[in-house]
Amino acid sequence: MIKKLLFVSILFFSTGSISQAMGPDELIRKTSEKLLGEFTTNRSTYEADRSSLYKMVNRIAIPHFDFDRITRIVLGRHYSAATPEQRHQFAEEFKTLLVRTYSQALFQYSDEKIKYIPAIPYGNGMIVREEIDVGAAVPVRLEYLLSKKDGNWKVYDIRIDGISLVTTFRKSYNITISRKGLSALIVDLQKKNSIQ
Repeated sequence: MIKKLLFVSILFFSTGSISQAMGPDELIRKTSEKLLGEFTTNRSTYEADRSSLYKMVNRIAIPHFDFDRITRIVLGRHYSAATPEQRHQFAEEFKTLLVRTYSQALFQYSDEKIKYIPAIPYGNGMIVREEIDVGAAVPVRLEYLLSKKDGNWKVYDIRIDGISLVTTFRKSYNITISRKGLSALIVDLQKKNSIQ
């Protein structure tokens, strides 16, 4: 389920320069165009050298995510008990996992059509919506939840057909943390990241 969610959410990342002062709609659209444009142009290079693909995703997409907030949400009730070092280690390993999973999902992209829908207010932030034609009767609906951090819009969750990516990870990781502890989860993530 998580891999399916990540494949569809990769379309967040469908060739323009990305400004720090953009509104949420423009941020999502330009980041998507830049990421997919660069991937399409250099696909054969990325097939041969995955580390260059990871660097590209890190450079283009990751700066637009609020990993401090994502870490708090994913760890849930375990966040307050975590040491600052554990929080940092988890955030870094989780970021690496997402970059590698997103990068692999790019190879499934085959020029699907994306319809951008205007952003709407949500709490103290905004939701940017997309519909993606994947050849099914009903398009896939993506919602990017963004809030401002240091004056810039940052993504802190992605919903795919109503299913929260961050909540899905929180439920999965909560089981591991409850059984084995946060340090064990971090070690598990390190192992996964070392073989991808």
